[in-house]
Amino acid sequence: MEVPTQSSDLQAQLSAWKGEVDQVRGSLRTMRSRLEEMAGARQANHERMVEIEHFQNQFIRQLEVADEMFHDLKQSAKSMGYGRPAIIHHDRPVDDYDRLHDRMQVFHKLHDELKGDFSRFESFR
Repeated sequence: MEVPTQSSDLQAQLSAWKGEVDQVRGSLRTMRSRLEEMAGARQANHERMVEIEHFQNQFIRQLEVADEMFHDLKQSAKSMGYGRPAIIHHDRPVDDYDRLHDRMQVFHKLHDELKGDFSRFESFR
């Protein structure tokens, strides 16, 4: 993997990732809204309600992960801007470009899987 070497390149990459995280947040809010419509439908039987609750929990967790990712990207950009050592969360490293890149790939993969699962669920209205 090619790692940006210039501080401005790193800042641009971090900014782009923050934009991607915001897009995922928007996507999750849209899916959550559609899920709420399904939950309010009269034909929702017990089995369907169990699945609705499952997706509701998944959306809550994905939004939490998105918030953590956005925070970590912001902290990484901030630490680079001040010339101080990067902040390190015990469970979420923000000081290493390769790790942030890997986390973003996993973040997108999980979101894409959730979006696909929800789309399939939604198609069985």
